[in-house]
Amino acid sequence: MKEMELQENGSIERENKNKDLIIQMEDMLESVELPLVSRCCIYKVPQKIRKVNEAAYTPTIVSIGPFHYGDKRLQSMEELKLRYLKSFLERTQKGLGDCIEYIKESEEVIRSCYSETIEQSSDDLVRTVLTDACFIIEYFLRSLEWTQEDPLLSKPWLRCDVKLDLILLENQLPWFVLEEIFNLTEPSCFNGEVSSFFVVAFHYFKVHFLQSILPGVDISKFTIDHFHMHYQQYIMKPDHIDMQLHNLTDLLRVFYLPPDGMPRREKETVKHLYSASQLVEAGVKLHVGKNKSALELQFEKGVLTIPRFEVCHWTEILIRNVVAIEQCHYPFQTYITDYIFVFDFLIDTSQDVDTLVDKGIMINTLGDSSAVANMVNNLCLNVVQENININGGYIYLCRKLNCFYEDPSHKYKAIFMHDYFSTP
Repeated sequence: MKEMELQENGSIERENKNKDLIIQMEDMLESVELPLVSRCCIYKVPQKIRKVNEAAYTPTIVSIGPFHYGDKRLQSMEELKLRYLKSFLERTQKGLGDCIEYIKESEEVIRSCYSETIEQSSDDLVRTVLTDACFIIEYFLRSLEWTQEDPLLSKPWLRCDVKLDLILLENQLPWFVLEEIFNLTEPSCFNGEVSSFFVVAFHYFKVHFLQSILPGVDISKFTIDHFHMHYQQYIMKPDHIDMQLHNLTDLLRVFYLPPDGMPRREKETVKHLYSASQLVEAGVKLHVGKNKSALELQFEKGVLTIPRFEVCHWTEILIRNVVAIEQCHYPFQTYITDYIFVFDFLIDTSQDVDTLVDKGIMINTLGDSSAVANMVNNLCLNVVQENININGGYIYLCRKLNCFYEDPSHKYKAIFMHDYFSTP
C-alpha cells in the first residue's frame, strides 16, 4: 500500500514538474488532424528526386493551385487568369456565386488532396482554386477555338511554357474540381458542343497522347470524337487498376499505359542489360515497332522491336513528373518508371543514342547525343522501386536479350566487331 502511494506521489510530482510542457504539447496535438491519405493525389516531389533537376518540377510562367501560389516570378499571369475567369463566366449557365458555393462546400476535400498542409485561409484558397480552375477550362476551350487575337494563344513561346507548367505534379488542381466546375457551368464552345472536361483536356494534350501511345499517327486526322471513342475503349477496362483520374499529370500517365491491360508484375529486378550498341554488335536487329503503346518492347528471333519515340525539349519534364506521380501515388504500379529503367540500360553512351537514331527508333530533336544519354541516365536517379519491381514482360525480355548476347557465337562476334570495326 505504501509503495503504491509512493508511486502515485512520484507520478503527480512528475506531472507538476512538466506541467507547462504537457499543456504546450497537448495544445499542439489538438490542432493536428490526421491526414486523409486515400484522398491525397497532389504531392510535393520528394526532395532527393527534386534536387537532381529542380527546374523540371517548378513552374516558370503560371502557378496552379496552392503549392506555388504567391511566387513573385509567376505574378505576371495573375491578371490574365482573371481575364480568362471573366470570359469563362460569360460563356456559362451559372454565375460566380454558384461556383464559389461549390468550392466552399468542397474545401475540406480539396485540402485533403494535397500532401502538405495548405496555410491559405478559406477565402484565399477558394479564390485560388476557382480562378485557376476556370483559367484551365477557358484556356482549353480557347485552344479548341483557336482565336488568333488571344493574348496567350497568339504567342508560341508562351503557349509552350504554359503547357509545360500544366503537367507539373506540384502545379495541379484535383481532377474532380475541374470536372465538376465544367459540369456545373456547362460552358459553350464556338466550334460545337463539348461533352465533358475530359474531352477538352484530351484534345489539349493530344500531341503527347499520339506521340506516346500511337507513334506515327497523323494528328490532323484525329478529332475529339476519335479521342473520346478511343478513351472509352482504352480506359473502361475491368483489368485496369485504379483508373480514376486524379489530376492532369495523372492523365498523361494514363496515355502511356497499354490499352490491352496491365502487364503482370513480379518480385524481381533487372540487374543488367547490355546496351543498344553492344546488342547490335552481337547481331541483334533493331526494328521500329508499331504497337499501341510506347511501353511495348518485344524480342523475337533476334529482332528487338521498339516503338518510335521523340526526344525534344519537353521530354525530360514530362517523364520526370510522370515518374514522380508513380513514386508518390502508384508505388506498386510503376509501369512508366519500369520502362525508363530498361532504357537506362539500353542507353549508356552517346553511341547508343546514335544507334537508335540510325535505326529510326529515336528522333533526337535536341541534336546532342551526349545530352540525351546523360538525360536518360539521370531520369531514375534516387528513384526507389520497392517490393514489386520491373514488370514481368521486361524481366523476360531482358533475360532473352542477355542470353542472346552471351551465346558464344554472338559474344565473340560482338568483341570482333568492337575491336576491329569500331571506326571507319
